[in-house]
Amino acid sequence: MAEELTELPAVAKSFHTFCKKCDVDRYHKVLAHTSATTAKIECEVCHSKKAYKLPSARKEAMAKARAARAPSANQRKSNHQTEYNDLLNSLSAMEEKPYSLKAKFEIANKISHPKFGIGVVRTVQPDKIEVVFSDEVKLLIHNRQ
Repeated sequence: MAEELTELPAVAKSFHTFCKKCDVDRYHKVLAHTSATTAKIECEVCHSKKAYKLPSARKEAMAKARAARAPSANQRKSNHQTEYNDLLNSLSAMEEKPYSLKAKFEIANKISHPKFGIGVVRTVQPDKIEVVFSDEVKLLIHNRQ
């Protein structure tokens, strides 16, 4: 396995890294630096050319991209709490039904589960229900005869 570099080698120097075309670690020659963390390199065996990014820069770029497209855990929890509170407030007058495998539930039923507490049915399938509880959404079985 190739060692991780902390800075790019000088132009015209060789270093050991994975070659996708050869499918093995090979020496590559640095052709040019395209930025402070990337370089254009060429395999010394198959002469394939590719871009090389320092591993730490690659990890940082992936982390930034992941953070940009995915909400944080706090945001997800906040969104979930908001949905749960809205559902409970809209159904505040309704009484909770105790959860049972044999009971049949419908959308917007309030249920009382022995382990998860009070929840609201979000979706219904013939044998499953999706229930929003205070800290998570659970898929539960219902309507078993």
